[in-house]
Amino acid sequence: MDTVVRDFQNTYAQAPAQEDLARLLTLVLNSRDLPDADREEAAGAVHDLARITAGPEPDTATARTRLQRLRELLTAGADITQPALAIVTSVAGMLGA
Repeated sequence: MDTVVRDFQNTYAQAPAQEDLARLLTLVLNSRDLPDADREEAAGAVHDLARITAGPEPDTATARTRLQRLRELLTAGADITQPALAIVTSVAGMLGA
């Protein structure tokens, strides 16, 4: 897991919300409550958000869609719901999404 997060940080170092997204990725990967399929989808959505926001003109409509899907997925992970949703809200605020 450390390697996945480190690779994420190196790949998306220019993303404005990179720190928050790295914390979110860590929470998702560590969740014991998220089903495997949801964990995979949530991790993919975090990567998508980082990719979308790293560009010079972020696609806020796509970011909003990913953020909404993350909100839906993260409610299944009772062990991470509260801190994860706080991060999603913070990222949404940064993106104006």
